[in-house]
Amino acid sequence: MKILTIAWKDTTIRFRDRNALILMVLAPLVLSAIIGSAFGGFWNGSDPVPFDAIPVLLINQDDGEMGQQFEEILTSDALGDLLAVTVMADETAAREQVQRGEARAAIVIPDGFSEAVSGDVAETAESPALVQFYADPSATVTPNIVRGVVTQIVNGFNSAAISSEVTVAQLTAEAATLGPALADLGTVLQAEMQSRFNEGQPVVISLNDVPVGETEETADISPFAFFAPSMGILFLMFSMMDGTRSILEEEQEGTLSRLISTPTSHLEIILGKIGGVFLTGGLQFVVFVAASALIFQLNWGNSLLGLAMLTLAVVLSLTSLGALIAAFARNASQAGILGTVVTLVFAALGGTFVPAQNFPPFLQELSKITVTRWALDGFTDLTVYGLGAADVVLETAVLFGLSLIFVALALWQFQRRLAK
Repeated sequence: MKILTIAWKDTTIRFRDRNALILMVLAPLVLSAIIGSAFGGFWNGSDPVPFDAIPVLLINQDDGEMGQQFEEILTSDALGDLLAVTVMADETAAREQVQRGEARAAIVIPDGFSEAVSGDVAETAESPALVQFYADPSATVTPNIVRGVVTQIVNGFNSAAISSEVTVAQLTAEAATLGPALADLGTVLQAEMQSRFNEGQPVVISLNDVPVGETEETADISPFAFFAPSMGILFLMFSMMDGTRSILEEEQEGTLSRLISTPTSHLEIILGKIGGVFLTGGLQFVVFVAASALIFQLNWGNSLLGLAMLTLAVVLSLTSLGALIAAFARNASQAGILGTVVTLVFAALGGTFVPAQNFPPFLQELSKITVTRWALDGFTDLTVYGLGAADVVLETAVLFGLSLIFVALALWQFQRRLAK
């Protein structure tokens, strides 16, 4: 009961502080709005700024004229501002480059391409020449642009092949009355090509689209689905560091010693102080979630249980981390400096400003030592991917585990400190 009394008293004092309310609620909302708006086009894949020519790899395995024409079209000056085409001979090496993200797509013109285009449509349609298209699905826009260009080129070759077949057939069938037939040739040709494409009949050349690497589902993603949780966690961390540092301020001012003189154990006092910081953080984040949902129309996921579990784990882990820093700091000033440094390092390394998935591999692994990375991974699963409670169990368990370690060390050090 004493623990709850101390915790509630500290919580009500903090929420009476106007400056603290600005830091806890208003600041993360404003920053979320600014950053989310600035990066909105990038995040949903609309590319609001012009991009450089798209790196594309071309492997031409065809020795004929048509394969050479295909290559010339892709490498022409007309497409130079859009595509940066590199001609290669090794298909396997090209796929590996796409998988590593060094190129957005690889196009393979197969052996026998020219024969397929120049041969009999009815025969080659049974086993069309496949133009292989390898794309990195983690890129949201550029592979689709390249795919559209290649599709147009493929359709052009198919149109040429069908035109030749229909022309020959029409002329042969109407050889006796060549004049009248020639008048209808254009209409017949256009109708035949339209029917073949619309009805999905086999064609001479087809595009085989092969994704390379892991797909990232990024369609229709609001930028606020990432930046709102990241800013909320950042300012929550600042608040938790400031809240636990206040224990040392009370120690310097003598308030804590007067509290120790009452018939209250050291453990109850420390738990009450830490509990007050935890209650403050919990209320801060709940208000932030409600405000961001109202202002930004942000959907915090389809699982209320998952959101509650993760929020509890995040607030507890950050409170425990702040308590740990305060417990081992010499004074409130040192605790403030250490808390700020840890907050900023964890924010940068944990992916607060840029998703950790965009880091180099070694930094991605290193980021897992931070509370921020696990918290953001969990909230991203809920807000970006719409997953449920079962999908954030790992993140929740890791955060609870870290909380137990941090709070155990903090309590041990605080009791040693107060016993002196």
